[in-house]
Amino acid sequence: MTFWRNSGRAFWLSLTLPTIAGVSFSIGYPWAFVVVVLCVLPALDAAIGRGTPRLGQATEKTHEDQVPCWFALTWASAVAIGAYHASNASWMKLIGFAVACGMLSAIAMAHLHELTHRQARIWQQVSDLAFVIAGYPHYRVAHRLHHQHVGDPQFGSTAALGTSVWRHVGRSYAAALIASFSRHSYPCGRVPHSVFRNALFSILLLGLAAFLQWRIAFFYIGYAIVSVFVVEAVGYMQHYGFAPDLSRTAITSWDVDFWLSNCLLVNNGFHNAHHRDGEVPYPGLAAQRVTLPGGYFQMLWLTLLPPFWFSIMDRRVKVLLRRVRRQNFGLCNQVSRDVCKVR
Repeated sequence: MTFWRNSGRAFWLSLTLPTIAGVSFSIGYPWAFVVVVLCVLPALDAAIGRGTPRLGQATEKTHEDQVPCWFALTWASAVAIGAYHASNASWMKLIGFAVACGMLSAIAMAHLHELTHRQARIWQQVSDLAFVIAGYPHYRVAHRLHHQHVGDPQFGSTAALGTSVWRHVGRSYAAALIASFSRHSYPCGRVPHSVFRNALFSILLLGLAAFLQWRIAFFYIGYAIVSVFVVEAVGYMQHYGFAPDLSRTAITSWDVDFWLSNCLLVNNGFHNAHHRDGEVPYPGLAAQRVTLPGGYFQMLWLTLLPPFWFSIMDRRVKVLLRRVRRQNFGLCNQVSRDVCKVR
């Protein structure tokens, strides 16, 4: 059991989420999945505690690279089921389908994020289409800009100390959108054509939904808003307080080392390692620097209550800043002594 828990096989557990969602949508209980995400998963995450789901042996023959692919397929199927049942649902259930599919889509973004880092063009195209469906058509380009300019709030994700998630989400999404369409964001001075193509697909998808039925259009807009909010909230957790002093160091983000969070989100919690080398496959990532006090499913509740978030995280950010400044001061003193010796 311990071997399985510490191996890459545990990542296959993530497929239970779109499966549960699809079943709950099929029987007409979308709010059941919302309860699972907001109540059951945080409790399980805390109970299981810290850990690292990853490959047991470097030479082990595994198929964990297929997990994001299968998750994307089952997620799309669950959303399609949700859209079908939302077309003739009551108002309460319609809102439930939108919220539930939005939460599932936000979880799917961790898996789609893995696909967008793959070199094969086919996976980049698949991820582009999936991002359009998830309500974040410019994500692949915006995410690569974020990697290149980590810590710069002009490219989204980074929140300054004292900024609440409610103020951050809209600003971050807008900043990433503007940066993606700005030619000044690219060394070549040209905006990738995929940005315009994906934006057009989003408009066409919304138009098709509105043409078919207003309920489906409401469903699409609603679940896209929920999905974007949760995705930006996760980025908020990862980079809170890292602009601009900390992001110029080897520490670029907060890690999450809770087992269930990383199992269901394919090691997305090991974010600092991912920023250091974005091409490392997710099973090879591990916590490297500073960690959040809880898993993503627990910390999401904390972000929604800014006073509690500030009371816990501001102190941690200030302690980290003092530590980094002391290290930098010690390094500067050492360099000065070495220079004096040379002279």
